[in-house]
Amino acid sequence: MNKAPKRYWHFIAIAITVLSLGCYKKADVVIPKKNLPDGVNTSNVTYNNYVHTLLKNNCSTCHGKTGSAAAFWINTNTYENAVQYGMRIKETIVEGSMPPPPRSPFPQAEKDLLQAWIDRGMPE
Repeated sequence: MNKAPKRYWHFIAIAITVLSLGCYKKADVVIPKKNLPDGVNTSNVTYNNYVHTLLKNNCSTCHGKTGSAAAFWINTNTYENAVQYGMRIKETIVEGSMPPPPRSPFPQAEKDLLQAWIDRGMPE
């Protein structure tokens, strides 16, 4: 039986480490329900009173310019960027594929506010 060179095993160990880290900057930052902004509800949610903070705290560390996630979008923490990718954000957060395991999914109250923002035409 031929043994693989040490360099090969070293490469495998590095690859496994990198893959297991995923988005190493993010940790488990999803804002708990108790921290929803006072007075913000599905009838008055806007980018400025809720969505900006949600995306900045939960998405930009991985999907920002220096993030470790594969970037199909770059979160620049601007209203224009959020509107440009609003439907994709809805598909991933509201429908549950983001954040990926092992991170906690967004609480339903967070999803409801994001869905309402999109349904209301993504007001600034």
